[in-house]
Amino acid sequence: MVNRSSRKSRPSSSAALKERYRKLVARETGAVIKDPGGRLPVAVVYANNYRIGMSNLGFHQLYRLINDYPGTLAERFFYEGAHQPGISLETFTPLGEFPLVLFSISWELDYFNIPVILDGSGIPVYAKDRSEEHPIIIAGGACIMANPVPIAPFFDCLAIGEAEVLLPGIRSIVSDSGLNRREKLKALAGASGILVPGYSDDMPVKRVYLEDLDRESCQTAIITPDAEFGHMYMVEVQRGCGRGCNFCMVNCVFSPLRFRSLENLLNSAREGYKHCNQIALVGPLISAHPQVAELVAGIREMGAQVSTSSLAVKPLPEELLVELTGAGARSVTMALEAGSHELRRRAGKHFSDAEILDSIAKVARVGFDALKLYFMAGLPGETEDDIEAMKKLVLECQRVYGRKSLSINVAPFVPKPFTKFEREAVLPLDVLEERLAYLKRELSVRKVKVKIESPAWSRMQAALSRGDERLAPVIAELGKPTLTRWKRALEAAGIDDEEFLGAIPESRVLPWRVISL
Repeated sequence: MVNRSSRKSRPSSSAALKERYRKLVARETGAVIKDPGGRLPVAVVYANNYRIGMSNLGFHQLYRLINDYPGTLAERFFYEGAHQPGISLETFTPLGEFPLVLFSISWELDYFNIPVILDGSGIPVYAKDRSEEHPIIIAGGACIMANPVPIAPFFDCLAIGEAEVLLPGIRSIVSDSGLNRREKLKALAGASGILVPGYSDDMPVKRVYLEDLDRESCQTAIITPDAEFGHMYMVEVQRGCGRGCNFCMVNCVFSPLRFRSLENLLNSAREGYKHCNQIALVGPLISAHPQVAELVAGIREMGAQVSTSSLAVKPLPEELLVELTGAGARSVTMALEAGSHELRRRAGKHFSDAEILDSIAKVARVGFDALKLYFMAGLPGETEDDIEAMKKLVLECQRVYGRKSLSINVAPFVPKPFTKFEREAVLPLDVLEERLAYLKRELSVRKVKVKIESPAWSRMQAALSRGDERLAPVIAELGKPTLTRWKRALEAAGIDDEEFLGAIPESRVLPWRVISL
């Protein structure tokens, strides 16, 4: 288990943490700090640091929703490393004093921070060890809706769906003073979209979602210069995706595709422009919004600048690109995923080399200063010829773009639950490293900026993504993860990670079948 012997050093670290939190809050706009006044205090926890957590729009939305409800009040917690006390950012209240604790979990490698946060707060890491005096601890977020099983033993409940739909039922049950802990868990197990280990095991829990996004705005709740995107005001444009890429969870876990109305988005942008000059449009594929050009034009007319996430290769209207440059955008990002047309087709990306080059020619004509292209390596069926095709395509993109700042980001393929590739194998590490090294060597000498995500760490992410409950003790014991410690911990537990990294036979029941999408 996480080392508890260090608690002797906590008084001094607590004082330093409180001072840092005071400074962070003093630089924020929008934080809610007041006495609960009879309202249910709710701890919202991001299992990573402040800078990353405050750049996550889902975490902002959770905080805003709770504070907007008349009967609840939210305070924030972040991962501060081992041997740090678990206290809230707003009032320094210990995590264990909140009756309800909500974790937002978006990335598998944050799993290792969960036991550290709980132990640092004096809360038993495993839900089975908690008693009436402990909070009810619920986890939600993208990872939970995909495969919560490796970390399920740490939580009393798992939220399978979107917060706007789930929170009213959760707060109603938890705030009922007539129920004891066991009765609350049993009641939660009967609520839509809530999986309670030990209570909800008879059938899969059906995911719930907000049908009309305009019912609840989703935008930056707290403005801070200390976030990764602190100079931007984030506005959610869409949820889900209609593209159906075979490797991507978005079109499964966040389906169906839903857009916010133009009026809703412009109202959010107007609110944001009171605080920030730059509006960040957030969503899986912003250019898919049916009125995206009008949206950018409307924000531009306010006097604000606009930034977007990845744009589609097709359709990519030149009108949209012109509006984006007029609104201050200086770079474009596109996800091409693979170098050959056949591998793209297999992955669900249905566009040709000619269509890619046509879109890049538009970007060049409009005059963007920088172009970033995203690729994946190790996709199912990939060969060395596909890597060569990727190199050639990037160089052809560089030629058509005709500017200095072309960069590519190459991420190793990680099989994700509920996708068409959920049972596919991860490419052997030595093969993947060799292919990525070749790409970097060949493209760097041609002045292409190449960023490659670690294949070894991606393998760890893949194991966590497709793992089962046997990984929970490994996660709990590991503390701060390193590749060496991870490998040794698996060996000590008698687990061969190839079970999670290799191809999964059709006969094996997948851990995430506890969820129904």
